[in-house]
Amino acid sequence: MNNDSEHQAIFGIPINVGIPIVLAAITCMTFLVLTELVSSPLILFLIAFFIIYPYRQRSFIARRILQLNWALFILWMLMDLNSAVLPFVFSFILAFLLDPIINAMERLKFKRWLASMIMLGIIGGILATVAIFVFPSAYAQLDQVTKEVSRFVVQTTKYLESRQFYSMLQSIGIPKETVKQLVQDQLMPKAETLFSSVMDALFALLTNISLIAAQVLNLILIPIITFYFLKDLPTLKSFLRKILGIKNPEALSMLERVSDILKIYVGWQVIAVIWIGAVASLLLSIFNIPYAIVLGVMFGLLNPIPFFGSIASMIIGIIVAIFVDPEHALNHVIAISLIVNGLHFLNAYVIEPRVLGSRVGLHPVLLLASIFVFGHFFGFIGLLIAVPTTAILMMFFREWEHALHTSVNADAQVLQSKQQE
Repeated sequence: MNNDSEHQAIFGIPINVGIPIVLAAITCMTFLVLTELVSSPLILFLIAFFIIYPYRQRSFIARRILQLNWALFILWMLMDLNSAVLPFVFSFILAFLLDPIINAMERLKFKRWLASMIMLGIIGGILATVAIFVFPSAYAQLDQVTKEVSRFVVQTTKYLESRQFYSMLQSIGIPKETVKQLVQDQLMPKAETLFSSVMDALFALLTNISLIAAQVLNLILIPIITFYFLKDLPTLKSFLRKILGIKNPEALSMLERVSDILKIYVGWQVIAVIWIGAVASLLLSIFNIPYAIVLGVMFGLLNPIPFFGSIASMIIGIIVAIFVDPEHALNHVIAISLIVNGLHFLNAYVIEPRVLGSRVGLHPVLLLASIFVFGHFFGFIGLLIAVPTTAILMMFFREWEHALHTSVNADAQVLQSKQQE
């Protein structure tokens, strides 16, 4: 009887050990609920870690639970600390994206620390140039847009309350009482809500830009932290491999492929945002489009959203062209359409396929479905992460499909050999 209980297991742990663990866990949870300590994620993490850690070598499930426990704890800690860890998160992402360039410079006999300093110096020089020559003009244009929208709101409100508007509606056969009810109950409240939302968004954008400029400490910290991340990234990778407990070469290979997809996709999108924003601003300025720099930057920022980014750019550009300069609206609309569609075609169908290749290639239907699904659940952030996340999920699916086919073929060969015998 004793031997049977030793051979039985719960999640790979012998049953005579597993049952006391389960009972201890239930007792701890009951204690936490009664003392109201259960509200502290740190306490829960420490208890789970204390219970599971001794069994990590004996049970695959225990290792996976421990890894999940770590992941959830780190996620909670990042969310709780919020802005305090933002410079570190941003620095790590920047170091992650710059790592391939630093590796290439190392192959050219540069010391890693020197390559890191050179790259950060180049980026700092570019940002300083933008801050000195581009940012003041962009900020002034954005401020002017806010004033124009405010003026448009006042003029539209006056027009909706004017006799001219009432007369126009009556001239097309709408009774006077219906007109008053339509204006007072429908048009005015909706117009006020819409205009209020637009103004709030514009003022928030201006305020956030000012706040970003005021974060001098972060601007100093980020390059320093990024330098150390870049310099010690190989060591950090080895450390993370130990923490994650990855000893399986296949799992390690898959993790490296995920990293490769993210580096290529995110890195290219950052480059695309910069070049499309710069080229769009230049072309819009050549055609004398109002607020060329603001619109160009907006076109660049909207570019990473497949399909909808170019549509949103077109709509925003056309609205600005019509309302800001009605006399030249037609010429401006044609110019904006050519610029947006031309840049989108060049980026999406000429440059991007050559850069990304088949590593992030997704069927158009799957691409659209992923955008709708991620957009529904995660909002604007979902639109940005839809493509790389779906590409990674498809990679896992293809690996599983390949493993399944291999297993089925192996079983078929074994069965065939037995039949031949």
